[in-house]
Amino acid sequence: MSKIVKKSGKVALILGLILVLMGMYFLIPISQAASIANREIKISDSRPSETGVTYDFEGDHSATTVKCLQIQFCTTATGSCTTPTGMDTTSATKDSANWSGWTAANWTIDNTTNGTVKYTYTTGEAGGTDYSFSTGGITNPSGAGTYYARVTTYSDDTCSTEVDSGVTAFAIVSGVSVSATVAETLSFSISDTSIGFGELTTGNVYYATADETGSTTEPGAGQPTQLTISTNAQGGVTVTIKDVGDGSANAGLYDSTTGELIDAVASSSVAAGSEGYGAYGKSASANLTIDEGFDDDGVSDLAISRSPQTFVTASSAISSETVDLSLKAGISGTTPAGSYSDTIIFVATPVY
Repeated sequence: MSKIVKKSGKVALILGLILVLMGMYFLIPISQAASIANREIKISDSRPSETGVTYDFEGDHSATTVKCLQIQFCTTATGSCTTPTGMDTTSATKDSANWSGWTAANWTIDNTTNGTVKYTYTTGEAGGTDYSFSTGGITNPSGAGTYYARVTTYSDDTCSTEVDSGVTAFAIVSGVSVSATVAETLSFSISDTSIGFGELTTGNVYYATADETGSTTEPGAGQPTQLTISTNAQGGVTVTIKDVGDGSANAGLYDSTTGELIDAVASSSVAAGSEGYGAYGKSASANLTIDEGFDDDGVSDLAISRSPQTFVTASSAISSETVDLSLKAGISGTTPAGSYSDTIIFVATPVY
């Protein structure tokens, strides 16, 4: 009888331990990072090896207090993260002016590890819709191609317990800056990277063409320069236009030898015998909308600027839609002789 009691006691003890361990197991919190919705990353310049570039990440975060914001730049969307060749984030700076939602003043930047930028705040802040944090002073990858930014938020300032995460793709292309979302598609290209007016005279308005002969009649002797866009971003895409001009504060056709500038003006105001240089777009696609400032209709038309301006938009996913880029110029009888040039930068930003 005594042996039976002892055996029963051992069985009860073992069962009790099993129940305790099972209870402890089910009490362990299971943490899984939520996906950051409507995420996008905007970059200020797409040229390979360009320095001082700003990367602005925006998305919808869960309303959970986080104490660490981390962004990693990788050659792949998943797996082990390899920093793109030539990319340097060790001189990255907090671009406080472009933060939204998060209070920039509360967060401290850590740029000690190349390819990874962290922001920490020991008290923490809760996430929300359209929250963004912006980082400047980054050097772009040295090679053209598609790269990935992996963004993760953490509930602790040691950046170990995940709250939200998301990945976006961005492209480095000479003259074109592209931002996109991981696992989605984006293609943005320009048909010609060198176009010209030829020799300008006072009696005509000239249109730039791909064969660099110039023309006084539209579309000119050469084929029109086309921007081609494809993306499955359900929120569409915005393409901006920016002018390099004289490299300081002025936009237009610039002669680096004489320092003379043919000022940028609204395309609709370019006229024979009058000095001016304008840009506008045309598209037969019902899915694309040329911005009012660049449709050459004489109403609220804009001069290209050294700051980005909206050039064309799409409100939904598009496939191989094209925009004709038109440039026109005129000179006066007093325009100084010389060799004038300019660089135009386009940035495409899809919204998923």
